Amino acid sequence: MDDQTVDKIFAGSLGTLPPVSSKIVRIFTSSTFTDTSMERNTLMATVYPKLKEYCREKHGLEFQVVDMRWGVRDEATDDHMTTELCMKEIENCQRLSMGPNFVVFLGQKYGYRPIPTYILASELAQFREVLLTMGQEVILLDTWYKKDSNAVPPICILQPISSILVNFNNKRVPKLQQEDQAKWWDTLDRMQKLLRKAATTLYSQGQLDFDSMHNYLMSVTEREVINGLLKVRNTKNHVLAYVRYINNINLQNLRRAGLFIDIANRALDAEAVRLLANLRDERLPAKIEPSNLMRYTVEWIGRDGLGNDTHDEYLQNFISHFYRNIARLVDRAMRKEDSSPQGQIVTEILQHLHACNNSVKVFYGRENDLEKVRRYILGPSIQPLTLFGAGGCGKTSLLAKSASLIVTWLSEFLENGHGGSNPPPDTRRRGSNINGQGEGQANRKGGDTDRSESGKGDSQNDIGTTWKEEVVSCTDSGRTSPLQGTTPGTQSRRSSRTSATLSRQESEDLASSNSSRRQSSSGVFSPVSTVTDGQSSHRGSIALSTPIQEHIDPEPASPSVNKINKPIKPVLIMRYLGTTPDSSAITPMLISLCQQISYNYMVPFDAIPDDLVPLTAYFKQLLALATREQPLLVFLDSVDQIGGAQDANKMAWLPTRLPPHCKIVVSCVYEPENPEISKDCQTLRRMIDDEDNFIHVLALGEELASQVIRHWMRNSHRDLTNYQWRVVSNAIARCSLPIFVKLVFAEICRWKSYSRAQETHLASNVMDSIMMLFERIEIQHGRILVFHALAYITASKSGLSETELEDLLSLDDRVLDDVYQYHMPPVRRIPPLLWTRIRNDLPNYLSEREADGVSVLNWYHRQFKEAAKERYFKNQNLANYFHSSIAEYFMGTWGGGNPKPFKYTEIQRMRFNLAEKEGEADRKVPLQPLVFVGKDGKVSRYNLRKFGELPYHLVRARRLDDLFHNVLFHYQWLHAKLSSCPLQAVLSDFEDTCNNLEDREISRETVRLTTRELMLVADALRLGGAILTQYPDLLASQLIGRLLPEAGANLNVRRLLEQCDKEGINHCALMPTAHCLHTPGGPLKYSLEGHQFAVFGVCLTSDARFVVSVSNKFLIWDLSTSDLTRAVNPGIEGVFQGLILSPDDRFAAAWTNNSQTILLNLLTSEQIVINNPLQEDETVGGACLLDTHCVLYGQSQWVLLTMQGVAVEIHRERCKDTQFQLLAMDFESHGNYHVIFWTGDLDDKRLIMQTVNDGHRTSPLELHSAMVMNRKRDILYACADLNSSSVSVFKLNGDQPTGNNRKGRNCDVPAGLEPGQREWTKGNVLDGDDFLLQLSLSETENHVLGTTALGFCIWNAADFEKQTPNAKRIDLKLPTGVRNISVSLLQSNSIILSKNDEFAVAGVRKNLYVWKIPSGQLVKVLDAHFGRILAIVPYTVGPWNSVITSSIDRSVKVWNLNNVFEQVHVIDRHELQIDSISLCQTTGVAVTVTRGCVGVWHILTGKLMDKLAYNALGAIVTHALITKDGRHILAAESGSIIIWEWPNRRAFFKVEQPSIKQIMLMDEDTRFLTASRLGPPNEGKAVVVVRDCPNGVALYEVEVPVRTFRPAIITNDGLMLVMLGHEKNRDYIYVFQSQTGVLMHKFIPRYQGAKKDQAGQLIPVPGKATQVALMDQDKGVVFDVRTKKHIRTIRRWSGQVTKDGRLGLYAPSRGGLELIELRSSSTVSQLISRSAEGVFTNVTSFNATDQYVLYYHSGHKTLRVFRVLDGQMLANYRLAAELTAIETTTDGRCVVIGTLDGCLSVLAIADPTVPGSFQFLASLPSRTRQTRIPSAISGESSDRHDGQDANKRARKNEKEGGSHITLKAAATVAASWAKATQTNKTGTVQSVTSKACVLS
Repeated sequence: MDDQTVDKIFAGSLGTLPPVSSKIVRIFTSSTFTDTSMERNTLMATVYPKLKEYCREKHGLEFQVVDMRWGVRDEATDDHMTTELCMKEIENCQRLSMGPNFVVFLGQKYGYRPIPTYILASELAQFREVLLTMGQEVILLDTWYKKDSNAVPPICILQPISSILVNFNNKRVPKLQQEDQAKWWDTLDRMQKLLRKAATTLYSQGQLDFDSMHNYLMSVTEREVINGLLKVRNTKNHVLAYVRYINNINLQNLRRAGLFIDIANRALDAEAVRLLANLRDERLPAKIEPSNLMRYTVEWIGRDGLGNDTHDEYLQNFISHFYRNIARLVDRAMRKEDSSPQGQIVTEILQHLHACNNSVKVFYGRENDLEKVRRYILGPSIQPLTLFGAGGCGKTSLLAKSASLIVTWLSEFLENGHGGSNPPPDTRRRGSNINGQGEGQANRKGGDTDRSESGKGDSQNDIGTTWKEEVVSCTDSGRTSPLQGTTPGTQSRRSSRTSATLSRQESEDLASSNSSRRQSSSGVFSPVSTVTDGQSSHRGSIALSTPIQEHIDPEPASPSVNKINKPIKPVLIMRYLGTTPDSSAITPMLISLCQQISYNYMVPFDAIPDDLVPLTAYFKQLLALATREQPLLVFLDSVDQIGGAQDANKMAWLPTRLPPHCKIVVSCVYEPENPEISKDCQTLRRMIDDEDNFIHVLALGEELASQVIRHWMRNSHRDLTNYQWRVVSNAIARCSLPIFVKLVFAEICRWKSYSRAQETHLASNVMDSIMMLFERIEIQHGRILVFHALAYITASKSGLSETELEDLLSLDDRVLDDVYQYHMPPVRRIPPLLWTRIRNDLPNYLSEREADGVSVLNWYHRQFKEAAKERYFKNQNLANYFHSSIAEYFMGTWGGGNPKPFKYTEIQRMRFNLAEKEGEADRKVPLQPLVFVGKDGKVSRYNLRKFGELPYHLVRARRLDDLFHNVLFHYQWLHAKLSSCPLQAVLSDFEDTCNNLEDREISRETVRLTTRELMLVADALRLGGAILTQYPDLLASQLIGRLLPEAGANLNVRRLLEQCDKEGINHCALMPTAHCLHTPGGPLKYSLEGHQFAVFGVCLTSDARFVVSVSNKFLIWDLSTSDLTRAVNPGIEGVFQGLILSPDDRFAAAWTNNSQTILLNLLTSEQIVINNPLQEDETVGGACLLDTHCVLYGQSQWVLLTMQGVAVEIHRERCKDTQFQLLAMDFESHGNYHVIFWTGDLDDKRLIMQTVNDGHRTSPLELHSAMVMNRKRDILYACADLNSSSVSVFKLNGDQPTGNNRKGRNCDVPAGLEPGQREWTKGNVLDGDDFLLQLSLSETENHVLGTTALGFCIWNAADFEKQTPNAKRIDLKLPTGVRNISVSLLQSNSIILSKNDEFAVAGVRKNLYVWKIPSGQLVKVLDAHFGRILAIVPYTVGPWNSVITSSIDRSVKVWNLNNVFEQVHVIDRHELQIDSISLCQTTGVAVTVTRGCVGVWHILTGKLMDKLAYNALGAIVTHALITKDGRHILAAESGSIIIWEWPNRRAFFKVEQPSIKQIMLMDEDTRFLTASRLGPPNEGKAVVVVRDCPNGVALYEVEVPVRTFRPAIITNDGLMLVMLGHEKNRDYIYVFQSQTGVLMHKFIPRYQGAKKDQAGQLIPVPGKATQVALMDQDKGVVFDVRTKKHIRTIRRWSGQVTKDGRLGLYAPSRGGLELIELRSSSTVSQLISRSAEGVFTNVTSFNATDQYVLYYHSGHKTLRVFRVLDGQMLANYRLAAELTAIETTTDGRCVVIGTLDGCLSVLAIADPTVPGSFQFLASLPSRTRQTRIPSAISGESSDRHDGQDANKRARKNEKEGGSHITLKAAATVAASWAKATQTNKTGTVQSVTSKACVLS
């Protein structure tokens, strides 16, 4: 394809188009039937499957064979369609095939020579005349040929055999059938002779040419060779020929010989021999390439002549040559194929351009609709145009015709100056601006909103500004590349006014609209749902992160210009969405559009993003590349058919504002009676607010429909009789939809002029017409075959590929028994031709689209699918059969050579003398693995088709056992699907199963239990969704960590967890030893994670489907699925202060502490950064949102802005008391708003509120502390008496016009008020006991909710109305010690009411408190977050009874209040983060340090057994260690050393030692060291005390001067205590005798590159008795502390070292991890690449046995495990919270981690290559449930009882016989631990000589 052709294709030229590149290799095999059966059967059995695999694996091509001699039904012979079908198939192969398309096998048989099916009536008349003159009878021709006058010109048609010989197809009565078949062959022979005689006579007389004469003589095979080979230009690349000669054919056995040669009258047919010789030996060799012609000569052997056993060598040679030649031609074709991105997009564009041309060919009429499109194209509209209507109404054809006329329209426009006929007088957007002007005109260059001055105000010139070509003589300095944002020069031209205030008309328009707004930053006002229209184009200070291009036509600086008309070269982009793989999903479709635009405007493809969000933004930016010389026009058909969007709004990618010279036309379905399929059209109506940009495409109407049909009939050279035309008229009078008209046309084209009346009836609607079509195809191709083929397509979830359909039919013995009832197939598969013929009779009704990465067939029109369901799925048993068959196929039951059994039909047994009733055969269908693995053993791709189809069909086939065992409770399935599909795709399988569980055969209790099991797994996946979406390999650990408590009672769950232990370790070798994550089934429904900072704002959309949250970015989740549907990062600095949504949910606004505001379009993800528009250095204090405007307010002023960020009006608010300033606003419309003032002092609670209503200001209200208004804004609840905590109600009385009735409405006006004036009137007062911090209203507004310091209170709103004295108030008290605080005036902790006002829920600190209403009893405390709760939102819509919370811990959580009392499997945790961990493997105990206590945990079960704190109140614990025997715990608490006796919990030693920085055990735990740092920050001393253990007696004390404390160490020989000190402004190393504390010496560590105060910690060098390493940045310096000598410097070392001193680790903070050899400093293994990830903290270490490397990355929150032996990563474990402490057990099998949320988790390192890893996991107490360690904490959470409370309970338990772990129990646990961890080579538990706990 030359470059010029490529350019035209990319530009969308609809002229002469090259053919479309195909993904199919389709060969037509031509041969005579009987003499090549051996070769053809061998090819079917052995070669075709190999070629199929070769094409698929190497090139991704589908290999298909068309063998017309295989699978031709008797019906095809009956109606004489065999020859015509052959010619059509040859044409299809030539059109579709990549490479080879025709293979001919010729022998010594010329073959079957049929008579023509169609003969021109004039020609047959000549034949009759000449035959009559020769004295021949023509009665036979008159009987079998009938004249069809409906053909133009008329033809004579050979009648179906069975229409005259009625038993020809009567297989039920073989005798009658044989008689009629004999009659037919005799009749055929006689007619052949008559026609050949007439033809040769006329040829000899010169009345007939040679080709016409030869038409009556040639065989089918010759006709095939002529069309497939002789007429082909390029035989080298497309055609193969095989010629076989048989020597010594035995003519004695004529019956057998007749199979290989032509016999006539028991002798050789001389004419056939002559014709064959001419074809085979002359014309064929002369045409074909010699390399593509293969000749064979074989001998006639035995009675049969040819056979597989006698001619095996020939067959092997033949099939080998055939395979190589086909593969060679395929490879050659693929080498020529352009596989580059450009070549692929050329193929995609061509498919749609061809489809457009095909639609244009059949288009007729609709001039009015075309004119509307023309006006849009040439007009000033800056929004897309939408064609909408019912399915089949003709939207696609109208779109295609419009696209084809683009060049014509633009050319006429240039020639005529204004495009011909006048467009409408006002084509601008109506009602879109405050003053009524359309944005498209208001934003014109230079602000010419009134063109009357220059005489250019007519609409024709408006159109001209869009398309008229100008060449100016000067340069526009403001022009910039649209991909680089907007220049200041461009922004300055955007302003169409200089005024900063609204005109009176604008004010009235804004005030009279239906007002709306959302809650402002103060949280005082409740949300409302009203609407305000209006757009503006005024000036403002904005910064665009995604440039929004507006209609600005650059003009020259000088009025003097040269105007030259230049030809326009439009870029036309055409897509029929859903018809090709790249147009079926949003992401590939947008990539395809971006590629085409980029090519035309010379932008590299490399810049096109892959992810949907940036891709959408990039696409919208590319549109701005359109120019006057090269306008861009995009036509997208059926936008509702596109998929692949997680967001419910599939239209978010479509721009709502178009740049200059760009137009977009889309079509979508709209049927008012079907809201589900019309929702996308409704979305477009919300996005595009100009009603003129919607064209309703209606039915054709009877007159136009009749014209269309007559037009099509003329083009098809067909006509009808008068009666038949009346039948057509009656039909289209009842329905004139284009799809119905098309079906009518397809039907009447089959009518003959001699057709009987009963054969020429039409349906009256689309459904009945489709049914007629199905019935006709069933009759023509066999009912069972058609029934099953179409049923499989209809039953599929997303369509079937042709290969899949062929496989399914080949597995369907009902179909095969019907097809092969009289034959024995060589391979028990369906002939591909059979389906191909069916598809050819369904033109344009089956479309090819992408599903799961494969091109599949599915119904193009919804009506066809509905009709197929109605026809084929009425019987539920049949529906189950089809679903079950598809399920078996995708399970791979009969794949990979596994033969499927079948039963022979009775006819087969009788005809072929079969003794067996049953057989089995390999159906040649593929295996269906979950993943496809490459030669390197790595996953190459996933079986997405299996993931998409199998669960769907198992559910509908009621095969629950298979569903549970192979899908829903199958670890490998879940992991593979999670790795390749969105989480919601996995969850939808569970939801689909639950929704379809109801069955008569299943009891309700079984359904309930099964549903619970399903939801346990589904909810576990939801809870871990944020992690699993990014780390699917953590599936096993997530399921085990959450579902272990449920395994005992749920069999399927237990089986799943066993698989997780056994198979999950191959994906992540870190496996939880016990329950450590939230378990589903409790109140926590979802945990929505993805924010990297605290979540400051949360809002629900008005339909309560989505939750919008903001931290440093916007995240939007679908609450029905927990899917993250949108993530928008504005990339700004500053902390967000609040979030609001517009009433119509189109926009969100959030403002920061640096006065920037982000305005986000939730439909399109477009965002605008609005810099502070306030004057006089005021800061933005909050915002209000209307549907079309935004209000930002500061301390004394507010600004009204458009949704484009342009300031419309700045207004200043003054309070009567000048010391008061603006606190909050509630903006309903321009003339209706409320303002609240305060003094700016948090201690001064006084408030002043003023209301503006229709421009009238009410009297100021003096209030204090708290206030709230209802949604209607006519009732106010507030604290009015400054000296009282009572709550008063105020009503806004007076005239209250609303909406369109605001003006001129007759109302009763209270005395003293003018019409339109309103005032607040004080009503009832209800007392309160405590001053309020906040007031709010319940969702129903039936209750007033107050927040006080010690709790909450609830009033019934009706009590205010009724003025009930001493109305009852419900008081809700917080637990002792818990208080509400006021973060700002009017704002504190919120309380909400559940559904039906049953519960009250509040978020205080990190907990959710639940009270029962009306008793006020605190019934539940939920440990909700591990950071302060920032927001709580009720979610009580529909079936939901939930609350949503956001927290400083960066998460958003959804809580189901219906489950608030369900059993919760508690995870023990501390209130505060874990700072350090000390392990005792002997007793299986871990000791943790939090700031408030020492925790004692059982390692294997994860239970917190006790909390130790010497001082109940105010304890500050910094360090704790446990001895190896587990009997003593050493702790540093509040400046004292405390020794605890465990498990007796007795603190028997306490001594004061302030500022403890280190505790270290020494000498096999017989002594311990404590180190303190005393003195000022930059100078001081370290005091080290060594004591006896466990009695605590001080043995010695040493002091070292220090500037920064660094831990002391003991040398490996145990004889020296080494410390780093600082003296005389130099670093020194101090060396003491470890036994006595005597200072041996001190020395300055001198080495190259040493710097002052740069020395790090000291590390004893393993294997070296007296050597220590001093860490200095990224290197370690080794000294011998005995000789004081520098030994060596180890570069690129972070300080970690194995026990043998051989290996170390290098882990710089900027990223990367290396395993190094310390002696040479060389890299042994690069564990993590050095790519910079930003500067993050990492924690790196070897495990206790040095077998594994542990690496924690604080940025990713992941713990990675690497095997030292080969550097293989075994695990990449994402922690639920930040890691704060980590240790490994002495046997190296477990990692114990402490996290920021106070949890202790134990993870086993289950290396899949180490024998016994699975057995180790299976023996854990959590799996066997044999060992149960009681927790010291009772109740629902283990973080309620620190300090003295825990001690009291422990002492009480001891007196009552105690439930704490005893020494005996500890010994039992130790034995269990030792048994489970016997993995060391020596079989013993390793020991550690010293243990240190250091404060980082």
